[in-house]
Amino acid sequence: MNHPYSWIEDSLKTLHRADWYRRVKTIQGRGGAVIELEGRSLINFASNDYLGLAADERMIAAAIAATQRYGTGSTGSRLLSGHRDLHRDLELAIASFKNSEDAIVFSSGYLANLGTITCLVGQKDLILGDQYNHSSLKNGAKLSGATVKEYRHNSLEDLENQLLAHRHHYRHCLLLTDTVFSMDGDICPLAGILALAEIYNCMVLVDEAHATGVMGENGTGCVEYCGCQGRELIQMGTLSKA
Repeated sequence: MNHPYSWIEDSLKTLHRADWYRRVKTIQGRGGAVIELEGRSLINFASNDYLGLAADERMIAAAIAATQRYGTGSTGSRLLSGHRDLHRDLELAIASFKNSEDAIVFSSGYLANLGTITCLVGQKDLILGDQYNHSSLKNGAKLSGATVKEYRHNSLEDLENQLLAHRHHYRHCLLLTDTVFSMDGDICPLAGILALAEIYNCMVLVDEAHATGVMGENGTGCVEYCGCQGRELIQMGTLSKA
């Protein structure tokens, strides 16, 4: 019988042979548009911090002030250990900016999708998602225990065909889509998706991670850009891009 961990070494060898093995690299100093790596100054095209706010002096000063007042961690889950005023202030500011009923903050956009999807649907429910959705939407769908089906990318026709075929078999239905798709940069047909959701009694969750702060006259995202503000839907966004 093989050792239970021996497969790991074999897998690593395969990765090396295929030149797929990846290593983390240590940068010096602050991140930004230009970084110091192994003694060289390099333009940084790998960062999600598109505006360089992580190294902005105002952000650094605010973070220092917050840690001096509140400490370096929450010390436990929010539900059991409570939260601070600044958490709720942030949520109210986001809700006002997004023109939404309310907001709740997660520690990352990935966790926001996992947590939200698993709260909305379960084993008796159906999820229909765009085939090009971000992995956080796909993994949240799997974790929910709902039946998950994909429709062709940005195809309202295929989405409606699947709704016709499957919707009546399930208690609740959740439609999932990126608004700006992270790998291709194209935009979902949001107005059409919301119209189908009304016809077939579905919930809609849109991932605005790559649209928040970028799309729309006020930068609030594709919900604004597509003229869908005030419609019933759930938005996920992040503060790390714009």
